[in-house]
Amino acid sequence: MPQIDIASKLGISRQAVNQALEEATEKVTRALEEAANIGKIQIENIDPINGILTGWSREFSVKAVITLSKSDGLQIWYEHAANCSHCDRYYACQSYLFKIAKDRKLKLTKEQKKLPPSKLAQLVFGLDKS
Repeated sequence: MPQIDIASKLGISRQAVNQALEEATEKVTRALEEAANIGKIQIENIDPINGILTGWSREFSVKAVITLSKSDGLQIWYEHAANCSHCDRYYACQSYLFKIAKDRKLKLTKEQKKLPPSKLAQLVFGLDKS
């Protein structure tokens, strides 16, 4: 929604909307950066609008994704090639990834929804196998 429309709906100036959005973006960026620092994750990309940071875990030598949302708070996802079918967190991970996909407006096919979480994360977070 354009800032002028937000301002009109809230009865405030467009400049006030712009300032609030800048402050929120800075806070999200700081939170993602702090989580990366604590998790020893080398930052590759930060998308504060969607609350996603991608990077490299120096601790585990794998790609890592940090997400920030109102409902889930800060979450860290480490790339792995596990056998998800034997994991007791299978459905929790799957549900979390479906939610992230929905938040990012990614349309998952029936086949994609059947992927194990370790593979689904590759798709949802846009991680390349390199």
